[in-house]
Amino acid sequence: MANLSLRHICKTYSGNIDTIKDFNLEIKDKEFIVFVGPSGCGKSTVLRMIAGLEEITGGELYIENQLVNEVTPKDRDIAMVFQNYALYPHMTVYDNMAFGLKMRKVQKSQIDEKVKSAAKTLDIYDLLKRKPKELSGGQRQRVAMGRAIVRNPKVFLMDEPLSNLDAKLRVQMRTEISKLHKKLQTTFIYVTHDQTEAMTLGTRIVVIKDGIIQQVDTPQEIYNHPKNVFVAGFIGSPQMNFINSKLEHVNGKLAVLFEGEQIILQDDMSNVLEKKGYVGKNIIIGIRPENIRIPEEITRNECLVEFNVDLTELMGAESYIYLSKGESNIIARVEGIVDFKSGDKVKLALDSSKIHIFDVDTQLTVL
Repeated sequence: MANLSLRHICKTYSGNIDTIKDFNLEIKDKEFIVFVGPSGCGKSTVLRMIAGLEEITGGELYIENQLVNEVTPKDRDIAMVFQNYALYPHMTVYDNMAFGLKMRKVQKSQIDEKVKSAAKTLDIYDLLKRKPKELSGGQRQRVAMGRAIVRNPKVFLMDEPLSNLDAKLRVQMRTEISKLHKKLQTTFIYVTHDQTEAMTLGTRIVVIKDGIIQQVDTPQEIYNHPKNVFVAGFIGSPQMNFINSKLEHVNGKLAVLFEGEQIILQDDMSNVLEKKGYVGKNIIIGIRPENIRIPEEITRNECLVEFNVDLTELMGAESYIYLSKGESNIIARVEGIVDFKSGDKVKLALDSSKIHIFDVDTQLTVL
């Protein structure tokens, strides 16, 4: 079991290319931390620095309050599961799982006990005599995880372990990994570019862009209260809608104006925006697709706005409606089947209490 402390961590490659910039993070014992961000944002680089596979250019890394910058990977008591499984093709499942223990001169009886126990936990006991080429992708991933489990490490590191699996198997393996974390009661650090994995697995999410932490919080807090436009757009599927707008008073009420439409804001929002001096200024509003609906009637918080229908997609129990007006484009996610055709005009209800407002220049949330 272990807590980790990353203090002002930096990674600079030749040519003064900064990949990681002043990375600060405290990870508690037994947490399931997920690093999420687009490809090339530096999340795997941070993971490899924790593992000792990448040299830390600047800053300090502590594991259980011990400075480990110069500690070799084998002495950090960390196990890593890679994207490509990294199994030895000429060895059986049993020997792949036992290899690390054999290198540590663990007694044969202990190795046998640990390997068989892990195999039962991961439901691969019947595969112990097979070789990797005889296994499916999901089975290989379980073997790779089993190899990590038998070592009983302080920290598990997982680098996009599900990216090579098909969609159905990814869902199944997410469930298995979540169960595994609860059973092992140790610290997990998981890297992914898939925001669905991040939302479903993490006790906390670290959103990274260009080597810089954008926000660290629980999945629900990040979803409901993103700190900037990048986080708001990256977390959520379909992503949050953004509309360039302006704040003005309309009949004594503060309203968001765009493309000839207006959304009257609630008093608590209006008070904050007026105090911060945003009246008369351009802003960016964000609203999630599920907070837009086709109204039979509207509630107190909702405003009607008209859009042109560009396309509809049936997703099974719900539909996505792609809409536009002037330079503004949005997606609405609604229940059931809709029969709109391209070019139709439709009035939609937007929930003003669910609107996010961002500064045009800083891209930071205003509220």
